[in-house]
Amino acid sequence: MARKEFTEEEMAILKTSPHVMDISPTIIHFNVAFKELFWGKLQAGMKPAEIFREAGINPDMLGKTRVEGFKGMLKAEVKRGKGFRDLTTSNEFYAKNMTAEQRISYLEQQLEYKDQEIEFLKKIVSLTRGDKGC
Repeated sequence: MARKEFTEEEMAILKTSPHVMDISPTIIHFNVAFKELFWGKLQAGMKPAEIFREAGINPDMLGKTRVEGFKGMLKAEVKRGKGFRDLTTSNEFYAKNMTAEQRISYLEQQLEYKDQEIEFLKKIVSLTRGDKGC
């Protein structure tokens, strides 16, 4: 399935929305409050594109696939019966439901990733200092 990527300009515009928690060129994350609002309006008979438009989000910028996909994702969350989740609550949910071994593996991956980030930042700092002649 071809998926429209967001341009830098589109991401900047979408980031200004109080409903958007995070965005990358391929993924947009909405907060729980927006999901609840969207679901309520959907149940009242509004079309997904209309709901986005009313919330100040251009549905054309999202693309038809994302607009319909968001509707489907919310239906699946409702069907699971555990409420809507966003980036914050998803991490909490997964942390509570991991086995000890899964949690250790996850934390080891996080530690390794942080080590890589630190090394990368050290290289950037050393290159920056080298450019300034320090």
